[in-house]
Order: sequence, then C-alpha cells, then structure tokens
Amino acid sequence: MDSRVLIVDDDKRIVNLIQEYMKMYDIKSVAAYSGKDALAMLDERVSLIILDINMDDMDGITLCEKIRVTNDVPIIFLSANATQYDKVRGLGVGADDYITKPFDPVVLIAKIKAHLRRAERYGRDSYDRAVEFGDIKVYRNAYKVTAGGEDISLSNTEFKLLLYFIDNAYTALTRKQILYNVWESEVYDEGTVTTYVNRLRSKIDKDEKHIKSVRGVGYIFEK
Repeated sequence: MDSRVLIVDDDKRIVNLIQEYMKMYDIKSVAAYSGKDALAMLDERVSLIILDINMDDMDGITLCEKIRVTNDVPIIFLSANATQYDKVRGLGVGADDYITKPFDPVVLIAKIKAHLRRAERYGRDSYDRAVEFGDIKVYRNAYKVTAGGEDISLSNTEFKLLLYFIDNAYTALTRKQILYNVWESEVYDEGTVTTYVNRLRSKIDKDEKHIKSVRGVGYIFEK
C-alpha cells in the first residue's frame, strides 16, 4: 500500500515547508487546505495526519472529532494555540501529539517517524498474545481491542496507555510515571493523563472495574 502523511492546513506556506522537509526524509505526503477536503481525501493510504486547529471552514478540533468516529489513524496537531488548556483539549478529542507554532521541522519529522513506527508495529496482522479481562480482549501485535466480540476503536496513544496499564497490572502508578512512559515527553502536564484515562474508561471500562483511581497516587489496573 502506498502510504502517505496527510497535511491539513489552510496556510499553503506552512504546508509547502512541511512537504519540503518530508521529501528530504523520503516521507510521502498529500495536502488538504480545508477540513472538507481532508475528509474527502482520508482513506486507507493515509498513515498519519498533521492537523492545524485554526482553519476557516472547519476548525481542527471539529475535524479531529469527525475523524475519530471511524478512524484511529495517528493525528498530530500543529497549532499556534500554545496554552496548556489548548494542548489538553487537543489531546482530549483524540489527537496523539501536539506541536506548537513556530515549530522546529526536525522535531516534527522525528515525531512523525516515531508515530509511524508505532502504528506500523501495532498494526501487524498477528493475533497471538491476546490479553483478556472481563469481556475485553487486547491483541497486542495487531493493535486491536474487542469488547464482547465487537471492535473498539482506540487512538494510537489510547492503545499505548492501555498496554502500559496491562504491563504494570496491580501496581499503583502515579500520573507522572504514566506521563513519562506513555508520552515520553515533558511537554504535557499530569492533566493530560487524567483526560486520557477518562477517555479510555469511557470506551472499555465505564464501571471502573479495571482502571481504578488510587487517592493521592494515581491509578492501578486490575484484570
């Protein structure tokens, strides 16, 4: 499959800059200058999306929400909105990463490569090593989660968070530990962890039987 990165930004200068850097690293890309065009171009060949928030026809937050209804492709927000609230909001609607403008193209390329590697690793079509708890089955190598036999759509980061809980079952984890091991970055604060845990619970653990809060510490996962 001829995979490519979809760049969504109504600033053509920014799009051209990103595409030129991608060419240097042999990363194929296509561009959409509006949310409407991006939705029309989104297909199985798109392996990652770089998404601006402040666009005229449809803002990036709304577009991200629409994409997440049916697609778990990695999404990186690239935005001039630099407050912690904006970052948490962006991650809260399903993005996997958030970079502020002005940005270092080298850092952007590094993050793109990291997310593509992770998506490729989790996307391998292998169904061994399934982990089960309740009616949930997690197929680690296939990047697949089911509940009662039905597929559950998780973003790249949600899946990584779930695996971190599974790999550290019955161990109380602080938000700082989770932030360091799942996001591998100091850009975000501990509120990001809370946002993602709530999203993960809403999809696979509404009754909080497995991902439990530990007062004054953080969370503990129990199968």
